[in-house]
Amino acid sequence: MLSLVLPTSNEAGLDYLPRILERFAGRENVEVIVVDNASHDGTRERIADSGVHCIDLPHSNRAQRLNAGIAQATGDWVLLHHPRSLAPTEAPALVAALPEAVRWGAFSHAFDMAHPLLAWTSWYSNHVRLDCAGIAYLDHCVVARRDALPHHPVPNLDIFEDTALSRRLRARLGKPLRLPQTAITSAVRYRHNGVWRQAAMNQVLKLGYAARLPHSWMNRLYERGLSLNG
Repeated sequence: MLSLVLPTSNEAGLDYLPRILERFAGRENVEVIVVDNASHDGTRERIADSGVHCIDLPHSNRAQRLNAGIAQATGDWVLLHHPRSLAPTEAPALVAALPEAVRWGAFSHAFDMAHPLLAWTSWYSNHVRLDCAGIAYLDHCVVARRDALPHHPVPNLDIFEDTALSRRLRARLGKPLRLPQTAITSAVRYRHNGVWRQAAMNQVLKLGYAARLPHSWMNRLYERGLSLNG
């Protein structure tokens, strides 16, 4: 069985949540666990309509919601699914067919917006950051064998929790496998802020993470005008 952990926080404004639930809820050998940050925009109603298990975790960051979902997972594999990404329909079969030697990995990345810089960003994310450095962002939709995960595997950070998780798993399990099938990710931040401005912001935040600036402050900067990473 595949346990799909979906951390949500006021997701109704975009169309990814219903597409994720339509794609995976109710499927045989797929356990969908939604962990919600007390959403008040209709997200909870959409989750309830799908019939999947939902854990209410108010005043939580995404790392805490991921850990709460992982703690409830019963499948052989856990899929950490970004709430504004869409893993391939065949993800459960693809993950189940992975060789025993594979302990963790992630799908290839692409944006839902055509732009040369975004195409390059996805190429870099796939071939340099993931293949070479072993860092998988959550929007790749990360998969791991449940029995290989440590207790509360996702570090309690408001931002870059996926980078910290990747480093923890890489040290424990080795480099991840990048699956060739693609997870499509929303480019909502780039649409809202402008492609080049958002790309510059991302690089500034990476420098801030390397410099160990407070993660709560960096997340507030990242979230200005959007509040997507609650």
